[in-house]
Amino acid sequence: MRIVFLILMAALLFISGCQEEVLVDGGPFTGGSSGVTLSFVEGAPISEFSVVESVPVQVMLKNNGEYDLPAGSAEVALYGLKMTDYGLSAEYSIVEGGLLGIKKDFIEEGSELLVNAGTMKYGGSVSTSSEFDLKAKVCYPYRTEARIEACALSRSIISSGGEEVCDILGDKSSVTRVSSSPIQITSFTESLSGTNEVLFRIDIANSGTGDVYQDTSECSGMATTTLEKDKIHYMFEQSDVVCMSFDGVESNEGYIRLNNGKKTLICRMPVENTGAGYTRELAIYLDFKYVESVSKELIILEA
Repeated sequence: MRIVFLILMAALLFISGCQEEVLVDGGPFTGGSSGVTLSFVEGAPISEFSVVESVPVQVMLKNNGEYDLPAGSAEVALYGLKMTDYGLSAEYSIVEGGLLGIKKDFIEEGSELLVNAGTMKYGGSVSTSSEFDLKAKVCYPYRTEARIEACALSRSIISSGGEEVCDILGDKSSVTRVSSSPIQITSFTESLSGTNEVLFRIDIANSGTGDVYQDTSECSGMATTTLEKDKIHYMFEQSDVVCMSFDGVESNEGYIRLNNGKKTLICRMPVENTGAGYTRELAIYLDFKYVESVSKELIILEA
């Protein structure tokens, strides 16, 4: 019986410890890797229709992330076919409305927008039936926001016997410290550097299913350029935090370029020796354009 009791007590301590660990974080975000998604509306187009029919095409946009998309900033286009053969346009069209994102403990689901993409009618002939894939894509600007509690500690504070207050070791990022967005800060670690500064190592990744482009890119020109692909603009709200950008400039803002969907940003921050270490909340913003796509299989039947 004593052994059983000890096992039960150990199990209860383990469970309570896990629960306490979950509650410790308390960040301001819901977190995740979602942004704006799109899907073809059910029945628009229908999956199977005859060559003489005119079929409406509609897509639904939904903001599953935590950034509020401004009105008129998203663009939608159809592709994958010679669109003029089907009476459709291959050009991007601007979505007039905006899309509110989710908000922790306030808005559980982001808003949706229905987009009319035209009416499909095949202008050629069909023998028995023809199968093809109609594709749609959405191009939109988005922002990742992170609120990281960094430990400001230096060799100077340690050598003078100052109180350390916080722990410089460990990963300072977590799900609720980074807003829901396809571009994520997956790790934020620190190390001592020099006498009175601390070094940050920030891992950034494309955690979504789409492609990322520079925040100033034009949606219509993305298919013909590679210079702006995988580029992300970063900015620290704190001007004394400086990072090395991809062009070799040190500043609190600049651009990085992902390599195979990932990049490590190296930054440094001066630490004041006031006799003790201290914690400091850092605000980090990542801005970019993102492109998601969707496909639907259709069958055109002989008249």
